[in-house]
Amino acid sequence: MMRIPLLVLAGFASGVVVAAGTFAFIAAIGIVPRMAQRTNTKQYIPFYEDTILLGGLFGCLMSCLDWKIGLQGVPALLHALLCGIFVGVLAMALAEVLNVMPILMRRARLNKGITWFVVSFALGKLLGSLLYFLKDGFYQLP
Repeated sequence: MMRIPLLVLAGFASGVVVAAGTFAFIAAIGIVPRMAQRTNTKQYIPFYEDTILLGGLFGCLMSCLDWKIGLQGVPALLHALLCGIFVGVLAMALAEVLNVMPILMRRARLNKGITWFVVSFALGKLLGSLLYFLKDGFYQLP
């Protein structure tokens, strides 16, 4: 009897942690201020932040509620373009931040164990991907 409520609680808590980590990551690498600075639209930063938050919530709802939106033609192209822009901006911001990592490691005096951090992240991503794609029912609600 307690199994379902515990699963719901664990799923909700996991979702909250992942969402918080995702938005903290986006905030930490400074995508919004950098894009606003480069496009001379600093006055729209609150709008950009709200849009990212609403996009995350909408994506979560689409994933949890299994809604289908049939995009064809120009809307599908526009959606693909906007997704590509977001991924490109995220990748470039991450690459820019990674240039700072060696300096941070030196100043924090982290000389040993850096390799293990990187390897553990990569193995965790690999394990998560394998579970998602190879285990039937792993990503579906009961």
